[in-house]
Amino acid sequence: MDLKALITSLCGLYSVSGAESASTQGAEHILGDLFDEHVTDGVGNHVFIKRCGRKNAPRILVDAHFDEIGMMVSDITEEGFVRFTNVGGVDTRILPGAKVLIYGKKTVQGIVCTMPTRLLGNDPEALPEIGQLYIDTGWSAHELKKMIANGASIGFMPTYTTLLGDRIAGKAFDDKACGACAAHGIGKVNAKDMAGDVYFLFSAGEETSMLGAMTAGSSIKPDYAMVIDVTHASCPETADLPLASFGSGAVLDYAPMTNRALTGMVKQMMTENEIPFTCSASGGSTGTNANRLWLTGDGVPTVLISLPIKNMHSSTEVLDLRDAAAVADVVSAFVCSEQIGEVFAR
Repeated sequence: MDLKALITSLCGLYSVSGAESASTQGAEHILGDLFDEHVTDGVGNHVFIKRCGRKNAPRILVDAHFDEIGMMVSDITEEGFVRFTNVGGVDTRILPGAKVLIYGKKTVQGIVCTMPTRLLGNDPEALPEIGQLYIDTGWSAHELKKMIANGASIGFMPTYTTLLGDRIAGKAFDDKACGACAAHGIGKVNAKDMAGDVYFLFSAGEETSMLGAMTAGSSIKPDYAMVIDVTHASCPETADLPLASFGSGAVLDYAPMTNRALTGMVKQMMTENEIPFTCSASGGSTGTNANRLWLTGDGVPTVLISLPIKNMHSSTEVLDLRDAAAVADVVSAFVCSEQIGEVFAR
């Protein structure tokens, strides 16, 4: 499967934060042939393992989070409309008109509705609160309650559009697109060329707690790790911000919560392998699983790589396949780097 197909296949899976286990079979079907083993745990983490075949080899962890932002049913009105709350940082500006799927005993399609702006009062440009929105499914309340109940997860419709310039748009690129890059990068290297046993962690709960990575990290006990997440790409309205442009490659992040020596070695590795990249700086929290992994156990040396996307936390996130290919190449080089393995193996 090529990288584009792998991205859309994985991102099309249903994995709203807290319901990651619903797509265990789907993840296994898509990724199983690339790895030697697939295990899950009680919080919904997926761990795919590819072994190098040598005893006492370093444990290399590559993390991307499996969960996606979404919503949750909070009420069904007498008229048959579905009230909901957010799960993770949903961008409410783009919710009205969004196509969604409600996952209950049956999967129900719906459209997010809101009061027309001309009826909102004196400030027609005011953003609606999430409590002012509802989902229209076309079903009566009586029939709807047979299929879904309070607490049912709601995700965006998995529809993907190919744009010009090697770009695609759709839901859940944050962060399953990064998982696709990681799996593609690991899958295309020979096991004997790897610097150690590779644990690809498709972690749970990043959008709500970041605790999935900590739980899995405690179990795996990696020698060193790479976290891959999305970052904001530059747009016309962000001209004054230091954001990566589409086509500039992977983004290497410097932060207090990442290991500076490992980050420097990865930078050198990308330069030597002619992998396109830019650098960014996070003065505090990275907003990623790197925040948790570096504190796991007695501490895990961690480096953060990001994939630039537009429209983050919406149903139409956009990425550039050239950047995705660069991230996959970073992963390939990282898991095969004997120099990094020699320095950080414990």
